[in-house]
Amino acid sequence: MKKHYFCYSKQKLNSILLLCTILWLSTNLLHAQDSNFYYQNFLESSISIQKSGMLVLGSWALMNIISGIPGTLMYINDVKYFYQMNTAWNVINLGIATIGYIGAINGYNVQSSVEILAELHKFDRILLINAGLDFAYIGTGIWLWKKGIIDESYRLKGYGKSVILQGTFLLLFDTILYLVHHQKTTGLQLLGGQLSISGTGVSFTF
Repeated sequence: MKKHYFCYSKQKLNSILLLCTILWLSTNLLHAQDSNFYYQNFLESSISIQKSGMLVLGSWALMNIISGIPGTLMYINDVKYFYQMNTAWNVINLGIATIGYIGAINGYNVQSSVEILAELHKFDRILLINAGLDFAYIGTGIWLWKKGIIDESYRLKGYGKSVILQGTFLLLFDTILYLVHHQKTTGLQLLGGQLSISGTGVSFTF
């Protein structure tokens, strides 16, 4: 009788342990799925911001091209070269915007929270680098404008004014886009808790 009671108690204990294990695994699985859902939401938000940014850049480019071509043909002196540079500069901008938008539509082939956070940080870094280049554009435009005045060159004066305008727009564009997008990066990092970025990449700590 005691033997049967012992076997019954052992089976009951094993059943309880199995049930607890199943519940624990189920809870962790649901938590992981819920976390992945939120991580994917942050990725989708990042992609949406990038698409909107490329639409803004593309619209600016088209506006400059549409006004630049007739402006180059209609005006003379430095105004002619101002519109000429606007047109040439924004042909490149339009290409960048198109490639960027297509890339955003295709999304990223990432799944884990670490990979998603790495992609968001990567885009933030690109925007900061671009902002640094924008200052260089503005400085170059000022130099061209001054040199045009000294050399009495309509071409250099017109080009200088155009580069200043384009550099200023890009600086505002990259800064605003960075501030908007970085909120998503920070939000994801806070959500993950254990996720961190170092100079060597992204790490996950427990």
